[in-house]
Amino acid sequence: MKIISHRYVRMEQMNHHGSLYSGVLTDWMTETAFFGAVQTLGRRDHFVMCAVQDFRFAAPVELGTVLSLQYELTKVGRTSLTIAVEARDMLSPDILYSSCQVVFVNTDENGKSAPHGISQSPAHR
Repeated sequence: MKIISHRYVRMEQMNHHGSLYSGVLTDWMTETAFFGAVQTLGRRDHFVMCAVQDFRFAAPVELGTVLSLQYELTKVGRTSLTIAVEARDMLSPDILYSSCQVVFVNTDENGKSAPHGISQSPAHR
């Protein structure tokens, strides 16, 4: 996995249970997937997110935690890319807070799916 960014958990992001609000973490993780797709495709246009799969919250994130958000290209289709994302504790990387898979589809100038031209398998990227 490639670490793409870090986030500091602040008071205004907490929920009524005293842990990070899941919507904030969801936003950060889909953004991380977008960054991974941009790095993979080498551009930031003509692709769209079409699915978020298997989103799991493994542990509550406490106030003051510094999260490492990381991604890995896990599947390459003719028009699609699947990016796995994890949120881990920066100081204790063995602590997994959340994970998911995000699928992006490449599009042409009319918004229709189109081949992206990536032929390498994820293991070789």
